[in-house]
Formats: sequence, C-alpha cells, structure tokens
Amino acid sequence: MKEDFKKKLELQRQIVLIEENAKKYLDREALQRLGNLKSAYPEKALQVSALILQNAEAGNLKNIINDDQLKQLLISLDEPKREFRFTRK
Repeated sequence: MKEDFKKKLELQRQIVLIEENAKKYLDREALQRLGNLKSAYPEKALQVSALILQNAEAGNLKNIINDDQLKQLLISLDEPKREFRFTRK
C-alpha cells in the first residue's frame, strides 16, 4: 500500500516536471491553449507536453511554439477517424 503511494507520488512528480519544462517552449497564447486542453483532456495535454519536450531535447525546436503551431501539433496527434458502413442484405 505504501509502495503504491510512493509510485503514484513519483509519477505525479514526473508529470509536473514534464509539464513545467514543456511550458518554457510555449508563448502566452499556446500556454493558455495547453492549460485549457489540460482542463478538458489531461492525458492529451500530457502527451503534447511530452512531445514538445522530446523535440526540444532533440534540438528540433528552433523557436518558441506559438498558438498556431500548437494547433497544428494537436491536429497531427489526432487519430484519423474511421468511418464504418453497414450494408443490409
């Protein structure tokens, strides 16, 4: 029980660290959008934060990410929706 609590606490610390470090690479509008996303979809916000941090650490980010760039990143992360059609015989 105590071990589970420690694991959860460590995971929360890592999540906060990822989010805080990713925020350094966002402008004000993009940061606000990420905050809104975190309120509605915390898992997606964490995924975006991790992706931003990975790109920054790999040296792929030359400038701070603006709101339009963040929108494009969010669109690229969305899985394509599949359309199913059922035909009756």
